[in-house]
Amino acid sequence: MMEKLIFIICCFIPFMIFSQEELYQTTRDEFNYGEFRPNNLAPIYGITEKPGKLMGNIFLDSIFRSSAVVFFKEIVKRYDPNASDSIAGYKMRINLLEKLVEFKMKGGIKGIDNMAIKKIQTFDPAGNILKTYINGKMLGIDSIGEDDFYELVVDGHFLKIVSLSVLKKKEPTYHVALSVGDKNAYYYLKTKYFAKSMQGNWEEINNNKRAWVDLTGSRGKRMESYLQQNQLNLKLDSEVRRFFQYYEKIMTEE
Repeated sequence: MMEKLIFIICCFIPFMIFSQEELYQTTRDEFNYGEFRPNNLAPIYGITEKPGKLMGNIFLDSIFRSSAVVFFKEIVKRYDPNASDSIAGYKMRINLLEKLVEFKMKGGIKGIDNMAIKKIQTFDPAGNILKTYINGKMLGIDSIGEDDFYELVVDGHFLKIVSLSVLKKKEPTYHVALSVGDKNAYYYLKTKYFAKSMQGNWEEINNNKRAWVDLTGSRGKRMESYLQQNQLNLKLDSEVRRFFQYYEKIMTEE
């Protein structure tokens, strides 16, 4: 009798194990991928999470710096036909998010749309190097309505190079269920470079040694020798200027 009872129990054990496995698998799938909540009105997490913040800098340079600004004449004429199209001595900064040039005034900050300004000259963050920013419409790069400011990196007779600082946003990586990652979003700058020969059109250039050397065409080998001899770092705008100053020199000599 006992042997028969054991036999019956053993017959049911595989079914019980299979049923528990199936139940466990279904529960785990619901927990991982489903709605798994105590009820439809209450969240499974009862602790209030602190929201993330928007971090980073939306300005090309957050410090207000002395500048000279040239406006589009047609904009100035709307207010006074006889007014000058330029001003100097004001401190300003470029707001990349709102596409505004912000001027520091006695009564606060005054923002002017990019579309009103043709050119800006101001100093670098160290206050030593004069930088020139030109509205993309003047260069023939931007289409109507974009009004980005491009920094003039190389203003040569044979080659011109400009750079554009683009504001990017990195979204939060925080995973609520796993409580890992970063809740904050971040603004950061990405720089693009564009080059134009005398007879050519503007083309975007990769910021690496090979791309810069290729721009010099048939003088590439000579320029590469100059690069190695002087140990230039072409990731830096100052070194790019020096590199192409030499290129302009040998082009003029030939």
